[in-house]
Amino acid sequence: MKSATTLKNILSIIIVIVLINTIQIYTLYQTRKFGDIDFFDFQDHVFGIITCCISFISTYYSWQFISKRYNQKTIKIGLSFLFALVVFSVLSSIFFGLYRYLIYGFGTSLWMMVGNIVFGVTMSHLYISGYTIAYLHFKNSKEMALDIERLEKEKEIFKSKMLQKNLEPHFLFNNLSVLSSLSRKNQEEMETFIDDFSDVYRYFLKHSEQEIVPLTEELHFIKGYTNLIEKRFNKAYKIVNTIEDKTGFILPCTLQLGIENALKHNRGSENNPLIIELYRIENTVFIKNKLQPVENVSSSNIGNQYLKKHYKLLFDLDINFIKTATEYCVEIPLIP
Repeated sequence: MKSATTLKNILSIIIVIVLINTIQIYTLYQTRKFGDIDFFDFQDHVFGIITCCISFISTYYSWQFISKRYNQKTIKIGLSFLFALVVFSVLSSIFFGLYRYLIYGFGTSLWMMVGNIVFGVTMSHLYISGYTIAYLHFKNSKEMALDIERLEKEKEIFKSKMLQKNLEPHFLFNNLSVLSSLSRKNQEEMETFIDDFSDVYRYFLKHSEQEIVPLTEELHFIKGYTNLIEKRFNKAYKIVNTIEDKTGFILPCTLQLGIENALKHNRGSENNPLIIELYRIENTVFIKNKLQPVENVSSSNIGNQYLKKHYKLLFDLDINFIKTATEYCVEIPLIP
């Protein structure tokens, strides 16, 4: 099967090479037969240089246009080449018509336009466009490799911050205080609290090395984390999860980070609780809360920046952080 595919690819390449060579030879034949190109004519060199510049510009902007819409390598290269061919044909025809009219005062027929396109494509565009796309592709690949390297360093910083946050003394102390209180009041709730407390740490230690996790596992983790928050703060903070469709994948601890940010930057009380909503619309999970800001809270934004870069670079998806006069919302696209 593999050898058959290889043979098919080789034959396809040979056919393309033969086709291009045939068209080019025919173009040169027609040029020799009917053309009047003179190597020592300065205007012919200027015409050729401008045609090459049109090819380069067409290819460069076609690549930029297609790259914003497609991320798959083969599709991006193929569509960029085809789109550049169309743009080059239009621009070179306009230039050819203007050149003949402004320099010589001649009109231009449709067949002359077609002949100029064929000549320009085979003599200049195929080479200029091919080299340009190859350069942009390798440049893009190199930049992506550097971005991934930087992202890995940021990932280590992010993991260190998360581990520090989850193991910092006051977090442990506060939860142990809740546990101590429950041991005197309610043995059954104490056992549940211990289970949730263990699950939170187990999840983080188990999934910290993974790129993605199923949404269903993240939501199970959030359920235990929610129980810890509500036991600790009583009715001051309430997390309402209405997500029913649990298909899809997500970065580990993404939802926890969104909830933590809401807790850190907003105050809550039993009389005026902060309600944090988790819900899903199609393939996007939302974390939303009303603004009840706590003043003078410092934030490095490391977590948000890491998530935004990670989603964009590896999955070509955008996490949005939207703040209005009354609400704050995080939009998290699910990874298919």
